[in-house]
Amino acid sequence: MLALSLALSLVLGAAQSARPAQRTIRRHEIRMRGNSFAPRETSVAVGDTVVWMNTDIVRHNAVFIGLFDSDDLKGGEQFSWVPADTGLVRYQCTIHSRMRGTLRVRPAR
Repeated sequence: MLALSLALSLVLGAAQSARPAQRTIRRHEIRMRGNSFAPRETSVAVGDTVVWMNTDIVRHNAVFIGLFDSDDLKGGEQFSWVPADTGLVRYQCTIHSRMRGTLRVRPAR
């Protein structure tokens, strides 16, 4: 009986250690202020949360046509998005055309 219990413990222990480690999902904050995004470039992983926060007194938005559109955000408002695919995402504020930013989306680890 002791041998059976020991064998079962070894099998269950091996099965538990074979599970992949869970990835920590990160939150990345991008501030909108003074006609710029800060940081201007951000590296994120698939599945992470990207949050744009308008810390300015004027309206801003974050838009990548066909992928996301925050709508106009008043000061103090925010918008979040979770990337599903890898690649380079160049977004902009359509209210202030020179206000641009880049997300580098890498595979989840």
